[in-house]
Amino acid sequence: MKHLLFILALTFAGTIYAQESTTGKATIQTSAECGSCKTRLEETLNYTKGVKFAELNLVDKKITVHFNPKKISLEEIKKVVSETGYDADKMKANPKSVAALPACCKPGGMK
Repeated sequence: MKHLLFILALTFAGTIYAQESTTGKATIQTSAECGSCKTRLEETLNYTKGVKFAELNLVDKKITVHFNPKKISLEEIKKVVSETGYDADKMKANPKSVAALPACCKPGGMK
């Protein structure tokens, strides 16, 4: 009986470790301006393969992304942000994507 409990404990601990090792978390500085930006970025990232959850804080303009690094890299996530029309840390937004944004979402649009 002791051996069975020991084996179950090891299996449970191994399962928890395996789940943690497949989860990445990153915070990316963006150029988001308003609630429309928040919706656009969160929806785009939350429907991106490998991204588990994304949430933008409009106060500091940082988006927190939980992802599976086996399916998507941090650089690929930043590229998605850039292609959506927003800066992602040092990666500048795609100019064509910025031009397609509503006026309030463009840099300085809320001023």
